[in-house]
Amino acid sequence: MKGRVAPMRNWLNVAGLLLTLSAAACTTPPAPEVAAPAPGRARIWFYRLWDPSESLNAANIEVNGVYFGSVESGGAFYRDVAPGVYQIVPQNQYFDVNQNTNVAVVPGEQVFIAVLDLSSWANAVSGAQWYVHRDAWYARLVPPQYALAQIANPALVPRSSARPAAPLSY
Repeated sequence: MKGRVAPMRNWLNVAGLLLTLSAAACTTPPAPEVAAPAPGRARIWFYRLWDPSESLNAANIEVNGVYFGSVESGGAFYRDVAPGVYQIVPQNQYFDVNQNTNVAVVPGEQVFIAVLDLSSWANAVSGAQWYVHRDAWYARLVPPQYALAQIANPALVPRSSARPAAPLSY
């Protein structure tokens, strides 16, 4: 009987350690510390979660018909803008419905746009030899508390944290 107690005790120690580590991994790290937008300005964030099963290409974003920036898988950036209404359009070679979004921002507000890739609808096999991969980007407005948790969590965005870019005037 003594021979069975020691392995059981070791197993319980390992189980306790795994439980502690998994609890630590589930805690949400603090949101990235970034200064608030300048007075009279608003901020638009763009981010992509790391998803190696979708495209690893950078997603180019246009705002009101002008190139605004690119976001890579697992990356994030923001631009400070004047208050107003903005049409956010990921640059797509192949179009689908609901790829774009519109946002209205007021001074001091921060909005978060998740850029998603759903290239599976645009992929094709021609015969048995060709596989065509097409990026299909979608812009989605995300609630701030949810977006900040996603941007700050290294398990969701492992390649980079929020990297502020130089502000553009709009």
